[in-house]
Amino acid sequence: MEQTDEYLLQEIAKGDSAAFSEFYDRYSRLIYGALLSMLKNKEESKDILQDVFMKVWRRGNTFKPELGSPRNWLIRIAHNMAINHIRSARLRREKASITISDNDTALLLREFELIEDTLLDNAILRDRKEMLTLAFETLPKDRVNLLDLAFFKGYSHLEISRQLEMPLGTVKTKIRRSLLALRKSLLFAENDFT
Repeated sequence: MEQTDEYLLQEIAKGDSAAFSEFYDRYSRLIYGALLSMLKNKEESKDILQDVFMKVWRRGNTFKPELGSPRNWLIRIAHNMAINHIRSARLRREKASITISDNDTALLLREFELIEDTLLDNAILRDRKEMLTLAFETLPKDRVNLLDLAFFKGYSHLEISRQLEMPLGTVKTKIRRSLLALRKSLLFAENDFT
């Protein structure tokens, strides 16, 4: 009989490596796919995937069933770690751009390689990208911009509120409604790609 996710997390909190292995097998592909779609980098996604599950191993006892399912808890952990990674990378780039001259050929070559890698990743994930594109086309442009800032560029709701000069509550409400609409569109479009 298959154990529930809640049971596995209880056992993980007790140090049960078999429960951890089962939980990892259930969710590692899902989490890796989500990280890859955010980070667009296989190695970084693998590193963060490992960090996510190490956090589960060390802090499985922090799961609270009243706050949602284990799956959603795990997705939140992965999302937060990816956003932190994006933010720290953005800060490193900003600091590096101050200290590196504009005519640095090595930097330009590295940026070109990153663009090529991104194009390759996009080609590999073409079907997902097409499905997301179709779903995003159902949203107004201002909502797409909010989702882009929050989930792909790593800005907090407060940072978005300040940047767009929009009340924080409005930002949160619009993002939530946009996510619900996007989810509905993705569920509808998924039938076209399976």
